[in-house]
Amino acid sequence: MKTLEARTGLLWIRDGFRLLRKRPFLLTNLFIAYFLLAMLTGSLPVVGSVLPPWLAPTFSVLYLSAINEVHENRPFSFARIFSVLTKPVILRLLVLGGLYFLAAIIAVWISSFVDGGIFMRAMGGEQIEMQVILESRFKAAFAVAALINFLALLFFWFVTPLIAWKNMPVGQSLFYNLFTLIRAWKAFIVYLAGLLLVAFLIPMLINSLVMIILGRHIGLLVTFSLLMVAAVLVYCSFYSMYIYMFGVPATAAPAEQP
Repeated sequence: MKTLEARTGLLWIRDGFRLLRKRPFLLTNLFIAYFLLAMLTGSLPVVGSVLPPWLAPTFSVLYLSAINEVHENRPFSFARIFSVLTKPVILRLLVLGGLYFLAAIIAVWISSFVDGGIFMRAMGGEQIEMQVILESRFKAAFAVAALINFLALLFFWFVTPLIAWKNMPVGQSLFYNLFTLIRAWKAFIVYLAGLLLVAFLIPMLINSLVMIILGRHIGLLVTFSLLMVAAVLVYCSFYSMYIYMFGVPATAAPAEQP
């Protein structure tokens, strides 16, 4: 199995920038709508802690489909975007969402061995006194949970678009995802390092300067704006990575003329 060159990871980020520049307002506004919808579902009583991870693969497919439209220079169409959600695809995405939720539960459960369950209780909605948090290993538990969630994210990295665009069952997509990441591990590490720089460190530096010069309130507004744009860049570069590894989705083929 031939490993990709490390610099390929930077090409994915570059191509992500090019995609973002094509329709920046459309892609950013769609992501903000996606973000607000996720916040809304998360605020619902009883099911609020379950719905966001459960529906995350479906939301991601729809957003990636929008990026696909931009890549193909098509006029934006909700009908084409939602057309990817056939019944088999929806069922598989819901199964995948269940695996997302299970991975999150396992991560939080394992973190309880670090701080005695303080972080787990906080994630469950319990009000924990600040003094208790400060005296516990809350930060270490958070770090452990974050690390496990990141490893789970790698395990599911390409699974969502493989289900939607390659019509793969969940198990087969997990298999293809694993061996694709093994093949691309050098490029993938460079890609993650590049994203950390351009989508997190640089925006945080800009935000700090804005807060110093223009004040905290404007700084918070700038922070939100930068984070939204950075998130769009992450999705665009992810799309570029996907088509580099698996080819342009069949749905991106030009429509036949009547």
